[in-house]
Amino acid sequence: MNIAAICALALITSVIAVTLKRYNGEMSLMVAIAGCIFIFLSLLSSFTSLYDTVNKILSSTGINATYITVLLKAVGICFVTEFACDCCKDAGQNALASNVSVAGKIMVLVTAIPLYNEILQTVLSLTGGAV
Repeated sequence: MNIAAICALALITSVIAVTLKRYNGEMSLMVAIAGCIFIFLSLLSSFTSLYDTVNKILSSTGINATYITVLLKAVGICFVTEFACDCCKDAGQNALASNVSVAGKIMVLVTAIPLYNEILQTVLSLTGGAV
């Protein structure tokens, strides 16, 4: 799905959700969330080409795959967290959205721990073990 189709779908979903909001607020929220989920799922096919491209770059440059894996996991966590936060905010649950945001930030840090460990090992090897 190209960006024009995604934008068109988002605008149509928004108009339907706003129109429904006057009559049934719950249904309006469900339409908006369904539109968001559909757009998100339609983008999953793009990730396979991204994955293939990243693998080609890694094989040609010799960069450690751990770095890219951590980066892609962190970006994925950020996307999913932002989606959940926006859904919570649309539902009027700002406190829940804040908690999801904090949880996403913590998960990014946890995901990056192997990278931090490798950086620390590199620094220690360069300094002869003394920091």
